Amino acid sequence: MALLRLMLVTLAACGQAGAQPSATSGLKAPVGWIAIPEIATAVAAAANSDGTTVDGAEAWGDPARGCYGVWLAIHGDGAAAEQVLAGLATQPITTTNIVKPESGDGMVALSFETTAAPGAAVQGTYRGRLRARLTGGQITALACFANEREPLACEAACTSLLGGLP
Repeated sequence: MALLRLMLVTLAACGQAGAQPSATSGLKAPVGWIAIPEIATAVAAAANSDGTTVDGAEAWGDPARGCYGVWLAIHGDGAAAEQVLAGLATQPITTTNIVKPESGDGMVALSFETTAAPGAAVQGTYRGRLRARLTGGQITALACFANEREPLACEAACTSLLGGLP
């Protein structure tokens, strides 16, 4: 499952159209961040392209500072930590600090770094963290990342946002 290509999709395809899934995260965006529905739509479309059912997608950010967050809820057969990590292995993303559950359900956590592909809507190197909760065939993922513009301000906001994932 290529769920975690959401980071790359966010950087490359902010303008795709389509209906938004109906589930909501209940998360509160950091102060000063705005909703960015174009990113949520692009992420949902990318996750849905591999046959996964998208339950909801949301995105927020502080574009002036270069900070972004994306929440995605999906379900489908075989939603497991190994498949989440395998989705990352197919992308030009460097991962570190990987934590995964010993059994099928639990939390996957990691840090990542990626550089936007040439021609992407947003350029530069992005660093961030991802948390994905796996429960009975459902995955709820939250990624928070930033470019080099204001990494310390973004890190504080990301810590707050990621702490809200139930």
